Amino acid sequence: TADRGVTMPDALAEWHHRADGTCTANYAFHMALAEWNERNRADLSAMREAGVSSFKTYFAYDHLRLDDAETLEVLEELKRVGGILCVHCENGTLVNELQKRVFEQGIHGPEGHALSRPDVCEAEAVSRLLYLAHLAGDAPVNVVHLSTKLGLEAIRAAKARGQKNIYVETCPQYLMLDDTCYLEQGEDGFAGAKYVMSPPLRHAGDRAVLREALVAGEIDTIATDHCSFNLHGQKDRGRDDFRAIPNGGPGVEHRPVAIATSFEGQLGPEDLCRLMSENPARVFGMYPRKGCLAEGSDADVCVWDPQARWTIRAATQHQAVDYTPLEGFEAHGRAKAVYVNGVLVARDGEPTGAQPGRYVPR
Repeated sequence: TADRGVTMPDALAEWHHRADGTCTANYAFHMALAEWNERNRADLSAMREAGVSSFKTYFAYDHLRLDDAETLEVLEELKRVGGILCVHCENGTLVNELQKRVFEQGIHGPEGHALSRPDVCEAEAVSRLLYLAHLAGDAPVNVVHLSTKLGLEAIRAAKARGQKNIYVETCPQYLMLDDTCYLEQGEDGFAGAKYVMSPPLRHAGDRAVLREALVAGEIDTIATDHCSFNLHGQKDRGRDDFRAIPNGGPGVEHRPVAIATSFEGQLGPEDLCRLMSENPARVFGMYPRKGCLAEGSDADVCVWDPQARWTIRAATQHQAVDYTPLEGFEAHGRAKAVYVNGVLVARDGEPTGAQPGRYVPR
């Protein structure tokens, strides 16, 4: 993220400093824009030359969001330089007002999070983004972490109008969980905070529609929106006010097995590879170096054992967080061996310690 007052080249240099030579997996960077000005406009071409082709903006969060005119200009510039814009679609002005109203109604616990970010906040922002992309000449956009039926309907409407460059992402939590999780009490009455993320978990009806859309091919990629905070020591800072609970949850470790198990009999191995490897590589300009097994492609290979059976537990996970939203989930399948650039990095679910990961310019 290029925070306000930080240039994109400086932000990129900082993240290279953190990542280079320390990673097991290969990696690339999205560049998040927290402000739009002439310096950032001028730096877009330099970012493309540095191998960054995907950028992210927000319609939510006061310290991050751009207004509509700024978003339109970003879309126009990215179309010019050959980039794609990923957008967090929630109407931040509405969220701010609804958070205030929900809190004033005496709802202070984690359940207030979902109540203050209803489906219309997402759908309005998705629709607005797609109209702005249309104004920018059908500029390429990636609707990230789609969570609602109404948001999907806005995407369908834009495609029916003739827009072609729309890509859709969702995450396991919106395909497997629902907003009843916020009522989970646990030992201290605060376990629902584990699920405070944005967008929030939705109604079971939204989940069912997204599952159908995924199987039907209307959703291009499955990501995680992984942003983990410990329940104890971080999320519990909002014990008396849901607005102070850090937003985000873990998911990157369990994504493949969660989807493979949850959609057993509906999605086959080819579908899983398409949603979590091939399509992301295509959307973000890495195909065919990534996303396929072919001569000349990088030797990034996962050998999958579909017969493995195990239970997801926070106590045995590798993610650096004190819980998992999938605690107790009976998983079917496991990565038997994982190779990155031809180097074995994991066997039977355990890392080998190798760090062959390198930056992938796009």
